[in-house]
Amino acid sequence: MHTRTFTLTATETTSSALCRILWVLSEYQDAQDKLRIEVCEARKKHGDCAYDVLDGLPYLDAICRETLRL
Repeated sequence: MHTRTFTLTATETTSSALCRILWVLSEYQDAQDKLRIEVCEARKKHGDCAYDVLDGLPYLDAICRETLRL
């Protein structure tokens, strides 16, 4: 889902979108902490997360979509 979103934005490349997401997370420590907790909990539950597991994380999805919206 996230890869398709990055690809279909047309004006952004995948690398610049990922760069922007990392920059936004570096600026907002609370969002970074919340995302880290969500990913760590998913890893505890599923081990190394497959694409389907990552695709189902709601806060990760929200971060990606909001960064692309900006």
